Amino acid sequence: MNRAGLGTALLIAVVSCAPTDDDRPAPASIAETEGLVEVIARDLELVAPDTIPSGWTTFRFTNTAPMIHFAVVERFPEGMGIEEHQQSIAPVFQEGFELLSAGQTDAALAKFGDLPPWFGEIVFMGGPGLTAPGHTSEASVYLQPGTYLLECYVKTDGVFHAYNPDPAVYGMVHEFTVTDAASEATEPTASLRLTISSEDGIVVQGDVVPGEHTVAVDFVDQIVHENFVGHDVHLVKLTDDTDLDALDRWMDWTTPTGLMSPAPAEFLGGTNEMPAGATSFFNVTLEPGDYAWIAEVTRAAEKGMLVRFTVPAGAGP
Repeated sequence: MNRAGLGTALLIAVVSCAPTDDDRPAPASIAETEGLVEVIARDLELVAPDTIPSGWTTFRFTNTAPMIHFAVVERFPEGMGIEEHQQSIAPVFQEGFELLSAGQTDAALAKFGDLPPWFGEIVFMGGPGLTAPGHTSEASVYLQPGTYLLECYVKTDGVFHAYNPDPAVYGMVHEFTVTDAASEATEPTASLRLTISSEDGIVVQGDVVPGEHTVAVDFVDQIVHENFVGHDVHLVKLTDDTDLDALDRWMDWTTPTGLMSPAPAEFLGGTNEMPAGATSFFNVTLEPGDYAWIAEVTRAAEKGMLVRFTVPAGAGP
């Protein structure tokens, strides 16, 4: 079975079981003291507050670990949280991936069918994108009250960071509660805007010039791609040695080397997936050079979701 067919089979199998330490100040345009949440990646641990107010929230993600990480924000159904994730979701994906890597496709599909019915009720709400070791990235989203998880499912040596074989030790997952009390943080003002859709891919609106940017990402639609994730936007710094084909393949977690640390290029953050109609913001400083926007989907280039661009020398925003 080819990659597209495998992804489609994975989608059918899963859907069938679900119902229909950095003190660097951030630019004021995106990260105010109000609504700012510090998240630190330490080795295979996410350190973050347990309770935050609702409303506009900026996650400042500092990766102090020696490997690439991200922090996707997931809103869980009522009554579900980190324990259910570690017992019913993380082991299923780990065992399913191991079966895929061994070429046991049918057994992998059967394993993914073990995902609990409520898995389809989890809502992915953005969060800091792929961030290289030693870097800090920021992403802003609007959060309603509820129970949420931060998760990193990059892999090291074939093991998802969110998975730990010891049931007494959580993987790279952190639960937090968003309260009814709202912060006074306001929606960021964008200096650069992207749209992403299954039809048109990533489309840039505005001039890409050197300097600090607040990038808005509008999710025109959202679908489940062949690797069972929705589209998102990550920023990559390119060099003369960057292999774009290898980068494209690396974004597919269902392959043996997909999303496996180390990454084939330097990632500078971005936003994880969100529902159709949602908008996320992330902050970045662009220096003159070559970059790419890329989504964590299969065949990103073919779908218009791997877009190269050059930041010219010149005046900033």
